[in-house]
Amino acid sequence: MNRLKCCLAICAFFACAATAHAQLGVYAMASAGRLSGFNSIYAGTGPTINTAGNFWARGGTVGLYDNFLHLGPIALGGDVRGFIQTGSNSNNTYGDQLRGGLVGLRLGAHAPLIPFKPYIQAEIGGVSTNYGQNASRTGNLAYQVQVGADFTIFPHLDVRAEYGAGQVVSVLGSNDQTLQQIGAGLVLRF
Repeated sequence: MNRLKCCLAICAFFACAATAHAQLGVYAMASAGRLSGFNSIYAGTGPTINTAGNFWARGGTVGLYDNFLHLGPIALGGDVRGFIQTGSNSNNTYGDQLRGGLVGLRLGAHAPLIPFKPYIQAEIGGVSTNYGQNASRTGNLAYQVQVGADFTIFPHLDVRAEYGAGQVVSVLGSNDQTLQQIGAGLVLRF
C-alpha cells in the first residue's frame, strides 16, 4: 500500500509540475538602436577634429523567453536575445553597425481580464560596433534594461512593443557609450 501511495504522490507531483510548467515564448521584432557618447573623427574641408558621435541603426531582434516561476499574476523568468542593426552614414563604405547578444532575468505580470502583459528585463552580454568609422567592429561588454508589453491578438500569438536603455562598457579604457533600442514585433507562446 505504501508503494501505491508513493507512486500516486510522484505522479501527482509530475502532473502538477507539467501543468505549472514555464511559459516559453519565441519573438521576432523590427528594431532600431541608437549608440551615443563615443568620439567621432570628422575630416571635413578643414583639420581633422574629434566630435561626440552618435548614430541610429535599423534591423531586427530575435529571442526566446521562459517564465519559469509563477506567483499569482507575477512571473519570473529568463530571456536571451540577439540583434543585428545597420544604418547608412556619410561613410557609405562602412555604414553604422550594431550587433549583440544579451541574456538576463525577466519579471512579467498578467491579469486575466487585461489583454496585455507588461514586463521588465535586466540583461548583460556583448555588443560589437564599428562606430560608423571602421571596417571592423570592436566588441564590448554591455548591459541593458528593457520595458515593454505583449498584447494578445490570438491565443498563443502576441504583438510586442519595447524600449530598452543601457551602456556599452568599453574594455579599453575609453568612455562608455549609451545604447537605446526600440522594437515592435510578434511573440509566439508555447
